[in-house]
Amino acid sequence: MGQKDLTAKELESSPDVFADIINALVYKGKQVVLPQMLQAAPTETLYAGMTQKEDDKELETEAEEERYGRLRNQYYDVSKYETMDYENRTTSRLAAHNCRGSRKKENIGSGSKVSGQQDGVAGQRIKIQYVLENESNENYRLLLRKAGYEGAVYRNEYEEGQIYPVVILVLYWGDKEWKPHLDMQELFADKLADEELLEYVDNIRLHLYPMTHLPEEIRQRFRSDMRIVVDYLAEGKSYQPTGQRIRHIGPMMRLLYALTGEKELKEILLGMQDRQAEGERVVMGEYYTTYFARKCRQEGREEGEQVGINRLNSLISALVEKGREEDMKRSLKDRKYQKELLKEFGL
Repeated sequence: MGQKDLTAKELESSPDVFADIINALVYKGKQVVLPQMLQAAPTETLYAGMTQKEDDKELETEAEEERYGRLRNQYYDVSKYETMDYENRTTSRLAAHNCRGSRKKENIGSGSKVSGQQDGVAGQRIKIQYVLENESNENYRLLLRKAGYEGAVYRNEYEEGQIYPVVILVLYWGDKEWKPHLDMQELFADKLADEELLEYVDNIRLHLYPMTHLPEEIRQRFRSDMRIVVDYLAEGKSYQPTGQRIRHIGPMMRLLYALTGEKELKEILLGMQDRQAEGERVVMGEYYTTYFARKCRQEGREEGEQVGINRLNSLISALVEKGREEDMKRSLKDRKYQKELLKEFGL
């Protein structure tokens, strides 16, 4: 996993940011999911993949290979449960602890504990499982991977008890337009000539959001630090910071740095962290204004230097072309005479 995906995962793991993403993208800005409703969910699922005999020495016969396959794992980035009894979470945790202490089997609703669930969820009723998957490059296999994710979750539900939906959102951080197919029927359209047969292909879809190019209408729905990130990426040099308070300075600034490569953001990060450590309220506007002014001065200085070099090169070329080598040599030492020559040649 690249730095873009890792830093995105770091910020998204915060309950307030995770809830904000779900509210902004799924619920169109309505504050439906609260951070206290969320509990960490597993980000790893296991499946038995078919394997060749030489690839797995523990499977001694072809019959064993065919029956068991080879156990493999697959990961997704950030996953959380939305529970229905979050107000009683402290009581639920205590009950779960007592159950573990007495080595009794824990129950969830009317079923048993879901394999791989976090201990903090034991004894609670799960309403839904949300998954955030970060991508920084186009990946045509993502549709198949999503099918595997969902299948693994629902397989656990089939065997363990509680039944709840899983919603997977793909946050795409790449600069290029996403071109791979977004649903199964599109993927197989050119492989199945019979349209009637295509209708029977379960149409799994990617709910994909181009995070670096979100329209303003969607960006305005965010209330967490993610609002600063998506505005900064979408607006570029025209970015206008607000008085929004930053709550996760390190994760947010590391994500922006990973996405933009702007080294000055590291300097801003250090200053912000110092202020936060002193108990001060940190907002993006104050620090970005200082940074942007310094960046503009630097760009202006570099641009001015390049213009000066280009003018001097043009003057030297003109003097050499006219056989005025002595004037060229004098101009390199006499700045006043150099200005006269630049004026003479209209440079």
